[in-house]
Amino acid sequence: MSPLSRRELIKRASWLSAGLLASPAVLAACGRAGPSASTGPAAPPASASGSSGVVTGTTQVLVGFGTGNAPDQIPVQEELATAYAAARPGASIDYLRIPDTDEAQRKLGLLIAADDAPDLVLPTGLYGIALYLDQNVWQDLSGLMAAYGIGLELFHEATHRAARAVNYYGADSKAVVGLPAGIFTHAMAYNKELFAQAGIPEPPHKDDQADWTYERQLEIARALTVDTAGKSADMAGFDPSKVAQYGLGHWDTGMMIRGFGGSVYDAASRRMTIADDRYAQGLQFGADLINVHHVLANDELAAGVAAGADDPQLAAWRSGKIAMIDMCACDLLSFGVDTQFAWDVAQWPRGPERLVSHLNLDVGAIVQQSDGYDAAWQVLQFLLVDPANGARLSTESYGAMSPLKAETGTFVEELKPRFPDVDLQVFVDALDHSTPEQEEWFPAFTKVNDMFGQYLDAVYQGEAPAADQLPAYQEAAQQAVDDWFETHTVPPA
Repeated sequence: MSPLSRRELIKRASWLSAGLLASPAVLAACGRAGPSASTGPAAPPASASGSSGVVTGTTQVLVGFGTGNAPDQIPVQEELATAYAAARPGASIDYLRIPDTDEAQRKLGLLIAADDAPDLVLPTGLYGIALYLDQNVWQDLSGLMAAYGIGLELFHEATHRAARAVNYYGADSKAVVGLPAGIFTHAMAYNKELFAQAGIPEPPHKDDQADWTYERQLEIARALTVDTAGKSADMAGFDPSKVAQYGLGHWDTGMMIRGFGGSVYDAASRRMTIADDRYAQGLQFGADLINVHHVLANDELAAGVAAGADDPQLAAWRSGKIAMIDMCACDLLSFGVDTQFAWDVAQWPRGPERLVSHLNLDVGAIVQQSDGYDAAWQVLQFLLVDPANGARLSTESYGAMSPLKAETGTFVEELKPRFPDVDLQVFVDALDHSTPEQEEWFPAFTKVNDMFGQYLDAVYQGEAPAADQLPAYQEAAQQAVDDWFETHTVPPA
């Protein structure tokens, strides 16, 4: 599989990169956005009922909003398409594959504008959903689910918030923007040999250790960050310009904002919340890992200990020059292979306010413009609701955890032969403290995200404190949100 494409989506949603897409603007330019586009997905047509009528025709599935197009991912999808056609004579699945994620997201807008949209997008993460959520693109599946007697209770509770897109529809809404297709949780991978050499106990695998905190992790990271003279970052004379081994790398500092209790947007008050003290504290803590404590390798710093590598963080980890990394389940087949040392995974540490890590959820979404609602729904049921098919697609093709409650354990069963010495149950247990908040929609989603570099690059580069930069970002972001509400509404509660 190709997990790095998923990682790139995570980086964007963590507000760690500024380059965002202009795809929704295509719809606006073609008259599909604007005031009337904010009423939310329409109900399915009357023909989309729970009847057992024969469904025929070809359902086109766009694959490209994230994972799914790597050579070793395709066979399982094709086998399921063949099985679907065999079970429903006259019906078939046609995959529209666009391997480049940015191009796939642009292409969807162009196809909709040309009245030639695919029927389904599968899989897409919450970030991909958010790009188009207020553009009348996604079908609300709640009516179809009720008609066919299918509820979200089939899927793990951790997926419900994301599947319902609560920032847009409201916390009490029953709308469903997509059926869960695959879960990626996060854990902290660590180099067991570096911990042993330093005489440091390995971090906890269970999430019930109150003393496993950001501060404790920083202490360990300082002890495991070493310069070329052999001095660690907690020793006098340590030279941060000559680091040979980093305590942390490939790390999501954006989640530390949530651990401090920070958030981006409050739907009830329609206010951006990025100038909140808790947001500032979390952002500053993350930036200080790089610029003050010198324990976190960003891409530029990792290149210093992994010269010439296309992916310096990956190369530095594999060669034993980073002690701890943020490992998405989607990283297992990249950061989890070809290492020169023994490694394992532990739970994320606790922030001052909460224990929290990513929940990255892939879903299957019906495109509103589709004229084959029943057929598209039948495909979703076959691929995602049927337990055997859903488990195969999520685990064997996407490399994800199955979101179906009854099949969650197949993730460990499937990957244990590949990683016999890794406590894969940590990824499953992380569901209890994982959240989709970092990829959630808010008004003026693309515009506000696109401002990131202008205001916050200076914080991550150590040139300005977060408390100085965030008020200006808050003001500009709030103006964009207020402007959005001048021409849009959210669906009624």
